[in-house]
Parts: sequence; C-alpha cells; structure tokens
Amino acid sequence: MSDFQRFLDEKLSSIDFQESPSVRNPVNEYDIYAEIRESISALRKQRKLTQKELAEKTGLTQANICNLERGTTKPTIETLKKIADATGTRLVISFDE
Repeated sequence: MSDFQRFLDEKLSSIDFQESPSVRNPVNEYDIYAEIRESISALRKQRKLTQKELAEKTGLTQANICNLERGTTKPTIETLKKIADATGTRLVISFDE
C-alpha cells in the first residue's frame, strides 16, 4: 500500500459522514399531506362517520377515503371540497408563518 493510500485511509476513517439534523429536518419543512390525512381522519371520526358513509356522502369510493387517510393518494382541492361539504364544514386554505 502506498503512503498516499495510507494517508487517505487514515484521514477518511476519522470523518463522520452522518447528515446534520439541520440538513435532514429543515426548520420550515413539514409534511402537509400528513396534516391533511390527520385532518380528514379526525373530522370523519368527529362526525361519527365510517369511511363508507363518508364515501357515500362525497360521491367518492370507500377505497378513495381509505387511500387518502393512509397517504397512498394525495387529495385534490376538489376532493377536499367534497369532504368539507359532506361534513358540513368549510375548506380553508391559508399560508401561515
């Protein structure tokens, strides 16, 4: 092994390659879809509706509701409006700091 290779091996072995927490979780980053999933599920349960009942009221399928709550699919504004209408709520979209 060359002196240069030994030098590299020694120097590289002391480097910590883990990402810093600020890189992995920037302060302003959050999962909007997780927030929406939780809101849909909480609203449905608050209104004492099953997924099937909510589906019937919205014109969506029970599978659609399930996929929204599990995060398999991302809702459109139209879908969120249908859920709001079916639950007697108002869909509010805002930008907060």
